[in-house]
Amino acid sequence: MTLTSILPTLRASIPDPLAAGSWPARTRATVTDVVVDGVSLHGLAMLCSTPCVHTADGAEPFVVLVSTVTGTTTTHDGRRLLVLDAGLFSEGTTWAELRLLGRASVARLVPTVVCDPDKVPLAEVPMPADVATGDLLGVPCPGGVGRRPGR
Repeated sequence: MTLTSILPTLRASIPDPLAAGSWPARTRATVTDVVVDGVSLHGLAMLCSTPCVHTADGAEPFVVLVSTVTGTTTTHDGRRLLVLDAGLFSEGTTWAELRLLGRASVARLVPTVVCDPDKVPLAEVPMPADVATGDLLGVPCPGGVGRRPGR
């Protein structure tokens, strides 16, 4: 547990820490962005639209996927769902490192199910309770990304 998860208001002044080894070597977090090899993920999404990927420099394939939240809902059992515009995935996707891009949220973390465009669950991770349609999210994908089988 980090200070920013205990006191969410701190996210407005200090970035959530990155998990060592889950991101490419030259990655740094800011309050509202993640910068990989000098490339702002938020800026990349603004230039290229989403879903988009940034391939990091290094010996092994390592990409970061940037996606837009296209829908949110709460299930009958109270679970929060986020639907992403990305149908890309990697078996090694580090969902625990999913990051909100473009703004700092001071909302508390809530368990959130992340889904692909077909509403197939991909992972359950803690996300700020105020993540909404239109928000940008970035996630590291060691080994690259590919299409879901059968598509």
